[in-house]
Amino acid sequence: MNQLTFNKNQVVSFMVGGNFSADPGWQHKTRYHHGDYELMVCVRGQINLSIGTDNVILNPNEVLIVPPYTFMWGTQVSKTPVEFYWLHFLVSQTNSGAKPTNKTSPTDRITFQNQARIDDLSPLLIPINELLAVNASEPFAQEQQNLLMTLILIRLANLMTVKPQESSGNALVEQLKEWIRTNIYRSPTLADIAKETELNPQYVSRVFKKHVGMSPKHYMIHLKIQTAQALLIRTNLSIKEVGSYSYYSDDKLFMKQFKQLSGVTPSEFRTLYQKVYHNNQVIDPVLPIPEEITQKLDDDRDPGSPTIKP
Repeated sequence: MNQLTFNKNQVVSFMVGGNFSADPGWQHKTRYHHGDYELMVCVRGQINLSIGTDNVILNPNEVLIVPPYTFMWGTQVSKTPVEFYWLHFLVSQTNSGAKPTNKTSPTDRITFQNQARIDDLSPLLIPINELLAVNASEPFAQEQQNLLMTLILIRLANLMTVKPQESSGNALVEQLKEWIRTNIYRSPTLADIAKETELNPQYVSRVFKKHVGMSPKHYMIHLKIQTAQALLIRTNLSIKEVGSYSYYSDDKLFMKQFKQLSGVTPSEFRTLYQKVYHNNQVIDPVLPIPEEITQKLDDDRDPGSPTIKP
């Protein structure tokens, strides 16, 4: 499959999309892309596809762009539950070809592979959720959708083109991120985090911020709020319970930090985004969801729940 290249100043056109989930035994139907691209973001399970002449296996945390004028179909039934996002969009012919014209500066062109693994899907899932939550009846709804689709592609290109730097630093950061996730219940301090690696706290903070873009403290806050967001849209827990299960002992602090990062209150967030997920209760396994909540969702998940098909 070819690379996708387009002008970063060109707003692509969003067509349709959704969040799809299925139980074991599902297989993608045969379909043909009439000039439109499809972005698939796999969250759970394994998806076996044939796209044109290529056989593709899409695993969790992998993204795939299906090119236009191409047949695609499932080659195997799923052995485990699957969940993925699917977004169809159009890109003008002048910006989607493999050979850019001389009229476009190289700095204006964005090129990325059709399939890649993304370690952290959050930078993509946030605008995807916003896109799917846009009310089609609102004024300028299509313009909002087009801009968000463009943002998703730009973020995807950034995630694909980031080069590994200082492998030792990357390894340290991944170790710290996992340690934070598993110890978030006790809200560890920077000193606690640094003690895990027996390194100077200032050095740990500097390396972490260089690779993640924020301090360990702010990363932990983001992780808590992402957990709260998932619980708000995937469960019927009260706002107070959501705060507690997101590792907040102070309700006022939870409300304050949630609004700072989400732009809305927990209640408003639930109203805005809950419809995006339909009846699917699968939660990103990277989030530190308490075990009792994860178990309850697994027990409550109804195999007969209707889903939106791509």
